[in-house]
Amino acid sequence: QSASYLSLSQPLIHPTNAQATEQKLPITRGKVFEIEDPNTFSAVVYIPPAKNDGKIMQQKVESFPLLVVLHGAGNNKHSALYEFTQAAAAGSSSTSTPPGDHTNLPPYLLSTHQAPSSLSENFVVVAPYVGKGKRSLYDEPRGKLLSFVKWFNTWLESQSTATLEEEEEEDGGGTTTTNTNNNSIAIDRQRVSLLGFSEGSTLAVELATTRQFNGVVLCSYGFTGVLPKMAVERLQGIPIWVFHSKGDDIYDIQCSNALVDSLIASSEGGGPDVFSVGDTIVKYTKLIPQQNGDSSGDGKGREHVRAALVASKDGEVYSWLLSLQ
Repeated sequence: QSASYLSLSQPLIHPTNAQATEQKLPITRGKVFEIEDPNTFSAVVYIPPAKNDGKIMQQKVESFPLLVVLHGAGNNKHSALYEFTQAAAAGSSSTSTPPGDHTNLPPYLLSTHQAPSSLSENFVVVAPYVGKGKRSLYDEPRGKLLSFVKWFNTWLESQSTATLEEEEEEDGGGTTTTNTNNNSIAIDRQRVSLLGFSEGSTLAVELATTRQFNGVVLCSYGFTGVLPKMAVERLQGIPIWVFHSKGDDIYDIQCSNALVDSLIASSEGGGPDVFSVGDTIVKYTKLIPQQNGDSSGDGKGREHVRAALVASKDGEVYSWLLSLQ
């Protein structure tokens, strides 16, 4: 069985439980591909290229932090790879070749080589997908998502990754040779973070209360209620960076304001954008709206999506996650 490396017609990696623990499937690094846990979710995955400075690497285990990306609601009519990486085709209508529902998130940037190097060189990224015909990850049991992350860590660490080294021979013939070395990847369990958009950000807050994640990035947070006191207490000490546009017409920025006020009870509206109380750090980026479409309504939801685009493209976000202990 083979992986889907941005070729939407290829089969995805669909390992059985036996394969997850015994069989090693070669995975090319530096590309976005799709896998599936038959008991939870399919997902898109990215593994950074090997850092070998042009030298052939011996077989070894490399450890990386993990970024779990949680998408928002969508139509979800296609595969995970399509929904996270398919851009609108040039010259085609949105009905003939619609873009994927979740192309405002890190997997799309990684698939098009637009991601900041602080992400592409340092993080394993996995984005679980709710599945065809389903609306949102937020509708799924929380335990199912935690089980997926656990399965993914175990599965990835049981696989080998193919590192391709290309060297130009200097014999005048212009021949290119390729050397393949297999390495294993380990996930640093102390450095697993979340990036959630829209309903995915609300889900990220709930998952963060399990205290299994060392940092959280929230984009266009949409919970309109008040966080229970116990939830706020369980979030204490977890670094959180919130992004929200003042022009969001899907989830008003007041949702994020209320969240920050709950986390930093002593703060008042209009205060500084970075708060530190005890060992809790909350960063808050409020975006000024851009042109929001024309009178036909084409701009609806643009600012809602834009918050995730800004966060996903910001190299500082990933440098900040890397700095967390």
